[in-house]
Amino acid sequence: MNAWMPRLKTPAHLTESEARRLLTPAGISIYLLALFLIGDGIYQNIFGDTSGYRSIVFGGIFFLMNSIFYFFALKKPTSFAKHQNGIAILDGFILGAGLWIVPDKNLLAIYAILLLIALIFVVLWERLAAFILILTTAGTSILFLLLIDQNLPRPLAWERANFTLMSLILVESVSRLMRTMRFRIQRLETINDFARKIATSIEAEEVIKVVNEAFQKAIQADSYYLGILEEGKLSLPLFYDDGEHFSNQNIPIEGTLSGWVIQQQQPLFLPDLRQKTDLEGVRLIIIGKQRTSLSWMGVPITTNHIKGILAVASYKPNAFSRTDMELLENLGQQAALALDNAYHHEKVEKQARLDSLTQVYNHGYFLKILEQEAEKCKINNTSMGLIMLDIDHFKQYNDNYGHLAGDQVLVQITQIIASHIKDSDSVGRWGGEEFCVLLPDTTGSHILEIARRIQEKVNTMALTDPDGRKLPMPTISQGIALYPDETNQIIKLVDLADKRLYIAKERGRNQIEPQTQHWEKLANSGLH
Repeated sequence: MNAWMPRLKTPAHLTESEARRLLTPAGISIYLLALFLIGDGIYQNIFGDTSGYRSIVFGGIFFLMNSIFYFFALKKPTSFAKHQNGIAILDGFILGAGLWIVPDKNLLAIYAILLLIALIFVVLWERLAAFILILTTAGTSILFLLLIDQNLPRPLAWERANFTLMSLILVESVSRLMRTMRFRIQRLETINDFARKIATSIEAEEVIKVVNEAFQKAIQADSYYLGILEEGKLSLPLFYDDGEHFSNQNIPIEGTLSGWVIQQQQPLFLPDLRQKTDLEGVRLIIIGKQRTSLSWMGVPITTNHIKGILAVASYKPNAFSRTDMELLENLGQQAALALDNAYHHEKVEKQARLDSLTQVYNHGYFLKILEQEAEKCKINNTSMGLIMLDIDHFKQYNDNYGHLAGDQVLVQITQIIASHIKDSDSVGRWGGEEFCVLLPDTTGSHILEIARRIQEKVNTMALTDPDGRKLPMPTISQGIALYPDETNQIIKLVDLADKRLYIAKERGRNQIEPQTQHWEKLANSGLH
């Protein structure tokens, strides 16, 4: 994806004081040159040279024009930018006429004024206006001389032609220098903006979004990606190729450029992939669009918890410079720190949601999930089931076999539950030896089937104490309720499942309430 930074338009970024401060030296120089022409003309007239009035008139005109420009144009440089070509033509016509009017000995002053005005145009607006100024000046000068004085000396003609060429070269050089400076300033602004945004990003998705924005602003590339090493493969949470986003991409690292960068922990700059690379065992693979990149560079992302890579590529050879590589390294270093912070934040957030012993959701977070799933049911017109599960006679079990054995039972129960439900389902510890199981988008009959499987598994399990002796597993009782078929309020759903749990206990424990008949009746009534 080609994404250049937007070009800095000078008038839109210069205040009145900045414009004046930047261009004051040139303006003062033009004033001095105009005063020189006026003074020289007065001197010539005093000593009998009647041609001196021409220098006086011309110097006065430019003194007045310079004053108007400084007191009006520089106050609103953006507004005057749309008239820059017209101003250039007017100035060029006057300067061209001046090259014919002013005596030859003062032509150097006209040349100097021309260059100063051209540089002002380059700084304040665009190089096009400066080119128009120079070419208009040269054309007007030649036109005046051909029409009025057809015997133009050849040396003078060559002098003006050479000066015109030199002026154009100087303006182009200054223009390129300014573009380079502006580009570097923009890159520094991009880095600063990136650092500011990423420093406040504590979620991994937010970090990836900020990295994506930085890529689009800072580097001209056909493709770019951020890869994180996971279980021997490179997962790409961010991957753009030729303007298209590719999600859920996983690529091998063995024998690849990305793998080399991660394993060697060194940046890699390959300006032309048509040339043979001196990287033993590395092969080029194509991901994304089926096109071969001809330029590539990548930098490692490394922290105590994360290994990965930031990489960019282009379908053109020599598309990147060492400056681009430095920028990528800078982005990579800051992205690594941000991703590490996001990792720590995610870990802390996850632990805050989990029960410390069983590692299932704690009471507070499970309630939050219940509320979220209830909202989804309303939007999608679906149902969800809740199982309240309690370990029978758990206090006696602790008293008989010890609290360590009791802890083992709690952990084992949660593992059994997790093995019988889907990833979209949720398990929470409601308190003590009581657990909740949430099953979205299901029916009462299906919940009953899952509850029976959990019960059967618990009844066939056995534990072993530290001495190797087998310990029996306690039985469990379960109560089931369905939302919104039986109740459309979360509090009542929990209360209903809890009441049915105690009915199951009163029936002799190791029971599930309600049984099949209830769910068949509910289904026949038009519900689930």
